[in-house]
Amino acid sequence: MKSWKKSLGIAATCAGILIVGATFFSVAGDSDSDVLELRLAHNQAEGSEIADSIAKISEFAAEDPSQKLKVSIYASGVLGTEKEEIEMVKAGVLDMAKVSSNTLGQFKDEYSIFAIPYLFQSQQHYYDACEQSEKVKELFRSTEEDGYIAIGYYANGSRNFYLKEDVACTDPSVLKGKKIRSMPSSTSMDMIELMGGSPVPMASGETYSSLQQGIVDGAENTELALTVDGHQDLVKSYTYTEHQYSPDIYIISTKTWNKMTPEQQEYLKEAIQKANDNFKNLYNGMMAEAMEEAESHGVHVYRDIDKTAFIEAVQPVHEKFCAKGESYKELYDDIQKYAE
Repeated sequence: MKSWKKSLGIAATCAGILIVGATFFSVAGDSDSDVLELRLAHNQAEGSEIADSIAKISEFAAEDPSQKLKVSIYASGVLGTEKEEIEMVKAGVLDMAKVSSNTLGQFKDEYSIFAIPYLFQSQQHYYDACEQSEKVKELFRSTEEDGYIAIGYYANGSRNFYLKEDVACTDPSVLKGKKIRSMPSSTSMDMIELMGGSPVPMASGETYSSLQQGIVDGAENTELALTVDGHQDLVKSYTYTEHQYSPDIYIISTKTWNKMTPEQQEYLKEAIQKANDNFKNLYNGMMAEAMEEAESHGVHVYRDIDKTAFIEAVQPVHEKFCAKGESYKELYDDIQKYAE
């Protein structure tokens, strides 16, 4: 029985990929044959600030017609979950996807480094390491034989704790006994446990109802989770613990990448970087506006806390990652070089 169900599931997945592929090929057939059209999928809600910032890639790619490059964007998860998008990119059915580093860590374990709490000491450290670290660049290229590579990152902000109770998260004792929504990754769950809470792994879309029904006492995410996802109506406090900067990653099928000229490859990477720079320039202002809105809904915002107790508590996560092997330690050490 289990074997039959498994076979049926595989068949359904393959059928879904074939349907998506047939749709793409039919669309491509109607396009200018001289223009290479790249289809980029992501799971952010169309019309949201993040989706609008990703859409800038299409605008920047269109600036120089001589490059003969077009980027068409499929938002709101219309092509499936992030995991399904990665599978389609690997198969060469989908050209590109923007996915979380946490999801990508299920395919390449080294990407789990971005879930390490307090890996980055500041926002600038985060930007510098993601853009300049040679070991991060090696990681981005390391999956070529698996059917995809990474060609850029999306500068998500810091993740912070927010609770249904009005209390500042200043040390592990505050989170003791509290059920905290966790991303479904072992590193994130370990982090919450070490920081004093009880992790409850679930998809981000389930957080609102879980807060509403008392399944969890709080969560951790960026400021936009309060406003875009409506959590500001269910929680009383938001503390800038700044425990994670977890980038999303732009991946591209190696089949698509190898069809591009070197000039097109560089031009696409530049378009992604321009879109990222545009978002970074707007980011702090957007977050300030989000916090003003959250405060107007009664959320108490706690800033400039002493993070020492949390930083010390999560060191076992750092040690566990580095103990996985020499390549893991080298990646970790190279990122730390950009702390200053």
